[in-house]
Amino acid sequence: MAKILILGNGLSRLLFDKQIRSFHGEIWGCNRVYLDYGNILTLIYGHSDVVREAGLYRDGHHLHYKLCGTDEYQLSCNNLYRKDTGSTLAAEALTLGFDIILCGFDLGGPDIYSPNHEHKNKSGWIDRWRIIFRNFGKEHIEWWGHNHTPFILSGDRRDKYAKKYTSGTPHLPEKEYAELVKKFKTHDITEFVPSAKLCNISQRIWSLPEAESVRMENGDSIKLPLSTCEKYVQLYPREFKIIT
Repeated sequence: MAKILILGNGLSRLLFDKQIRSFHGEIWGCNRVYLDYGNILTLIYGHSDVVREAGLYRDGHHLHYKLCGTDEYQLSCNNLYRKDTGSTLAAEALTLGFDIILCGFDLGGPDIYSPNHEHKNKSGWIDRWRIIFRNFGKEHIEWWGHNHTPFILSGDRRDKYAKKYTSGTPHLPEKEYAELVKKFKTHDITEFVPSAKLCNISQRIWSLPEAESVRMENGDSIKLPLSTCEKYVQLYPREFKIIT
């Protein structure tokens, strides 16, 4: 059975660069993974603004991956699975009859590209993976890095991991992972993609998922990827404007 390698953005992915680059077969990726592996990706999926950003990056660098969720590639899997990027891609590959290898799937904790991600309780991810394992079977799923299968198949509380990483403790037992958590500093993504300043022109105070530690009052602005700025202006034209 052919296997598809699916790349997440958990810190553990950093330990498998050589294996990723030597993999023979399709490689699917989540969100901004294109910044590191755009030349070998075959498909990318994620937040709509990031997919648009990935398309501009692809065309500007003469790359060839497809943009999932656009006319280039539409999902086949049941709507039941279309929630989180990683589990959606996993369900898509399994629905098509492929076995999968998951790399960079830490199921919570720090993210290579997203600051403060370790403070977000991602227990809901565990629910989705338990559904996938129940419906497709563990024999079709392989992990590079920590083997989450025993936890997913157990009766342990869904927040077992979250209790650790949200308190600042590495939730995975491997020594190499703990060292990564201690040393790694999340990329300032605005250094790698076209960016702009998003200005709050409303009377509301905003806290955006892309910058959760920032409270934007009237007149405040924050530097974000241009595609993200454009998303908020499109959604809330009376609330935001772009300062270039």
